Amino acid sequence: MAEVDFTLLSPAVRAFRPRCPGCSVQRATSEGAKPCSFYDCPGLPDELQVTCDTCMFDFAENDGQLKCDHDTCETARRLKANVENYRAWIELLRAETGLEGHQPAATP
Repeated sequence: MAEVDFTLLSPAVRAFRPRCPGCSVQRATSEGAKPCSFYDCPGLPDELQVTCDTCMFDFAENDGQLKCDHDTCETARRLKANVENYRAWIELLRAETGLEGHQPAATP
């Protein structure tokens, strides 16, 4: 993956870390659909929401049952727009833990 400019992420996104019991940075950065049964991290910034609360479709992984037209559904369009932020946040977590070798920009 190309180098990500983490300073382009909002402060809320840069500061957010998973806090669910049993969750870890390694689990959050794992490939594929997340094993979480609720897809609702406490305090998850709006910019990182990529899973529909109604149909549980994961837009970051394109995983789940299509229950709407993703081109006309307002929720689907909003969640699809968040995918880039979500992927950059995952790269930030990987960089912090040395999983990818990236060095994150300093958080103000």
